[in-house]
Amino acid sequence: MGSNSQSVIWRATSSGTEPTTYNGNEDIIEFNSGAVVNNEGYILQTKFSISSSVAVNELPGGVDKLQDTGVQGITVTVTGSINDPQTAGLDPAHKFKQWMLEDKTNTSFPKGRFGLRLNDFNGLNLTPSNASNNERGYILSNVEFIRDGDTKGKLQFVATLRFNGSIGSPNGSGQYIW
Repeated sequence: MGSNSQSVIWRATSSGTEPTTYNGNEDIIEFNSGAVVNNEGYILQTKFSISSSVAVNELPGGVDKLQDTGVQGITVTVTGSINDPQTAGLDPAHKFKQWMLEDKTNTSFPKGRFGLRLNDFNGLNLTPSNASNNERGYILSNVEFIRDGDTKGKLQFVATLRFNGSIGSPNGSGQYIW
């Protein structure tokens, strides 16, 4: 677990574990560790969407027949604010930019190399895995930056993570844990 942060997004390199220390240079962005807007940032909203793939078999002159063909996608949208710029290391805006321009998978993490930890809602937490029967990870698919008027030193962001890999099966409590 990173420093005092309540939430993190990170990019896995050789191991899938979350970096344990933060000095501004790791592939990690920490959130909610102090004031509303600090050097790392603050998550304002998290949205989780699971969509089904539905095949439509057209029936002329009647109601189309629908067929459930399984899960189409799992998407997590994280909205927040970051302090821009940060004085040490790569600031969060530049990390997001670097992550978007570089590979989202690698040979160690073929399903996705991004992890997420939300201490106040662990149902979305994911640590990238490359286990042969349990490959999974998030792929950072989109990042938007928003500058609000004359607000200096604050940058809003919307980051979209897409789940890729094995969903697995429910644990003993009926929850899907990944």
